[in-house]
Order: sequence, then C-alpha cells, then structure tokens
Amino acid sequence: MAKLVFYYGSMNSSKSANLLMTAFNFREQGKRFHIIKSSKDTRDRKVKSRALSIEMDCTPVSHPMDILIWVNRYKPEWLFIDEVQFMTPEMIELLAQLVDEAGINVVAYGLLTDFQGKQFPGSQSLVDNADSIREVKNQCIYCENKAIRNMRLVNGQPVFDGEVIQVGGNESYKSVCRKCYRKFKKNEKRCS
Repeated sequence: MAKLVFYYGSMNSSKSANLLMTAFNFREQGKRFHIIKSSKDTRDRKVKSRALSIEMDCTPVSHPMDILIWVNRYKPEWLFIDEVQFMTPEMIELLAQLVDEAGINVVAYGLLTDFQGKQFPGSQSLVDNADSIREVKNQCIYCENKAIRNMRLVNGQPVFDGEVIQVGGNESYKSVCRKCYRKFKKNEKRCS
C-alpha cells in the first residue's frame, strides 16, 4: 500500500542528505523514482547536500499540472520531493491523490515552519494529509537543545520580519532552539 510520508526538520538537519541517500539506494536497486521540488527554490535544478558529495537532478514544479506531467512521463513507483514547504496546499492534495489512486509512494522533505515560527501552508497541508510524519532532529548551534527554529540572517545579523520566502543556506539561516531564538529576538527589540 502506497504512503505519503513527510520528513521535516530545521535548516541543516540533513533532510536533503536523507533524500539523496534513499534515492541513491533505490537507483542501485533498479526502483523507478523521480525527484521534484518547488520552483520557488531558484538555486538550481539539483538536490544537493553539504553533508554528501553526491547530487541528483530534480524537476522544478510550480503547479499541480506540472506534477501530473512528470508523473505521466516517468511513471515512477516513488516520488521524492525536496523543499516541499514551498508547495501549495493544492499540490499537496494532488500528491495525496497520487498515493491513494495511482499507488505512488510519495516521500517529502522540508521545513515545518518559516523563520518566524509559523507553519508553511504546504507543510500544514502535509501534516493534515501524511500517513507518517517524521522529524529529522538537529541541535541548536548555540546550546545543546533541539533546534526547532530557523533564524534568518541578513548581513550576518538576525532578522525577525520580512518576506516569508527567502531561499538560502548557511549564509542566510541558523538552526536554533526556541530559547536562543527568543533571546536573539529580545535583544533585537532592545537595539531598535
């Protein structure tokens, strides 16, 4: 029976590395899969991880119809999704439909919350629809608590307001716990 699985974690928790390792093993086993990601991630058409030296091609999608086109073209048994938080609830609904009606296993990787601690609409839709939700744990860079927030940086300084989507990596985000996030946010308000 096909499943819709959501792996979530903070920035730098090795979500993409997990996707790549699974896809690599599936390729070695001859399983049919395809990798997609939201076109809102404009960095490139690859899935990469700083933790691994491999990368794989993926297809950027911006609309539910894009997903259907690629599923019909490749006829995958498995569909892997990177940066799933950027997908719309309509796209997530289609993924659930592919699981239920076409028997395609869908494994999605992404953030649960944005830099303000609010759930992305795509992630919320996955929480509502996934057969399984699994956390990829990470540790705060400042202490030993679990990282649950993605603190945004501009010119190396934490910021707490702005556009929700700002694509970036280590130069733009730090994985922190709630306590450290609140400490930085409190200090930022004093400096204003």
